[in-house]
Amino acid sequence: MPAQTSYRFARLKLYVAACVLGFSSFIAGGFSPAVNAITLPQLQQQLSTQTLVRGDFEQVRKMEMFSAPLKSEGQFLLAQEQGLHWQQTQPFPVSLILTQNKLSQQFGDSKPQVVAAEQNPMVFYFSHVFLSLFKGDTSQLNEQFDIKLLDSGSEDKWLLVLTPKSAPLNAVFKTIRLTGDRFIEQLTLTEVRGDVTDITFSNQRTAPTELSENEQRAFKF
Repeated sequence: MPAQTSYRFARLKLYVAACVLGFSSFIAGGFSPAVNAITLPQLQQQLSTQTLVRGDFEQVRKMEMFSAPLKSEGQFLLAQEQGLHWQQTQPFPVSLILTQNKLSQQFGDSKPQVVAAEQNPMVFYFSHVFLSLFKGDTSQLNEQFDIKLLDSGSEDKWLLVLTPKSAPLNAVFKTIRLTGDRFIEQLTLTEVRGDVTDITFSNQRTAPTELSENEQRAFKF
């Protein structure tokens, strides 16, 4: 895979992994104390029960090289056991499916591009750091990030800030901020070079609690 394509996949996968992080189990050991009402153990309990979540997203990406932001929207499906299906509908259709060891990306009706972990270990390094939370293994996360649960300014909201401590994460991101209540409502990715991506989640739901046949089929590639 060419270097430019590899880098694009790595960045895209890290964005997706950051979303996955929000629905993972947070463990208090090694994390900074919370200032707001909710504690990290409570947040862990709250988010870890959401094993299957569907919803909509709206993404606004502000890039240093462009005067106007880039906007997109669509739907997502997150299942802890299977992975994440990210379906952009506007401004053009893109389907991204992320599992533990494979990534599939499809633009419109074109043939899906599939990357396996053994083909590009660096791409999958990013997601494995985050997906390790599903197994209760936070050793990698604690090594890579300073993690703080801060005062969100609202009694009903929580704010989680992740600051990369070392490469390769700190070469791309300055901070990753997640805010929400029952679900994640806002994800902000601030890059070292100045670009900022804001993703707003809405219409999130946990029912139905089982994947449909079409949803199950999407993860088999």
